[in-house]
Amino acid sequence: MANGSSSPRGGLLCIALAMVGCSAGPLGAGAGDAGDAGDAGDSDASLSPWGPDLELPDPEGFAGTFLLSETGLYEDIGDKRVGSDAIAFEPSYPLWTDGARKRRWLRLPPDAVVDTTDQDHWQFPIGTMAFKEFMRDGQRIETRLIVRTGSGPEDYWMGAFVWDEHEDDARFVPGGLPDARGTDHDVPKVKQCFTCHRGERGRILGFSAVQGTGVDPSAFDALPVSYVPPGDATAVAALGYLHGNCAHCHNPRGSARPDTDMNLRLSVTDMSVQDTQTYVTTLSIPLQYFEGSPLQQRVVPGAPGQSGLLFRMMERGPDTQMPPIGTELVDPAGLAAVETWIAGLRSD
Repeated sequence: MANGSSSPRGGLLCIALAMVGCSAGPLGAGAGDAGDAGDAGDSDASLSPWGPDLELPDPEGFAGTFLLSETGLYEDIGDKRVGSDAIAFEPSYPLWTDGARKRRWLRLPPDAVVDTTDQDHWQFPIGTMAFKEFMRDGQRIETRLIVRTGSGPEDYWMGAFVWDEHEDDARFVPGGLPDARGTDHDVPKVKQCFTCHRGERGRILGFSAVQGTGVDPSAFDALPVSYVPPGDATAVAALGYLHGNCAHCHNPRGSARPDTDMNLRLSVTDMSVQDTQTYVTTLSIPLQYFEGSPLQQRVVPGAPGQSGLLFRMMERGPDTQMPPIGTELVDPAGLAAVETWIAGLRSD
């Protein structure tokens, strides 16, 4: 089935997951990077590794029904039993989402492996599916899905599924859903997905050498390095938190780059705290974007209360909070970790 062909579900974009050039269309608009390399050896692929019946809906104008059970993640969705090919992982530095409890899985195509040549930016084979489930107040709220659909930097399908009242299944909601299932958890619109994911070359967050996911080595082409951020326990907690919660936007490729050159991403090449871009681009650096306050610098060594970075973490509101989306509550543990680190810093 070619792009744009009709289907009983309505508005479906048929994606042969291993077909080169099959684009996610409007999802990736403006999100590609000219420097992103495609995958060598994928040009001969023509069939979906998950079978011919898996179709992903085009979010633009989609008015049909697409269920989480149709993606193949669950062996038995009623029992919440995932398939044997689902690889569970847990990042060392997870993203705060107002205390939501999360589960994460990766599905790789048969006999495919993750390319770890660049330890900071793992590349996933065409057909990779990444799932993340969110629970709030004891309820399953949503499950998000990313699928790599082709070799180009824009060839990704992203979307969220909202669970029904009885948690029998979850339905794709391209327009998102505020206050889902009676909680204050907002399910994002498809168009919001690339706000965070465009900053990572492999598009899948939380699965990298820095995040130390610790899954079966057979999932990789080469064994990933074992990496721990530099410094004492205080520095590790703060640097890791900022990497996991802020660096997907605050890096040279991220969505925050037009406003600020602050870079909060860790690299496996960082051997000391002073090597990290977090240290280099925040310590005693004047505020570049956030104005209208008495604060003058991103991080003032030894003075958390005078540091713009910490102030933005404490704020909540559409114009001032950080992160700008995905959270309505301040993370007390993350705030304490960064505050303690700043308090212990000294000017050179």
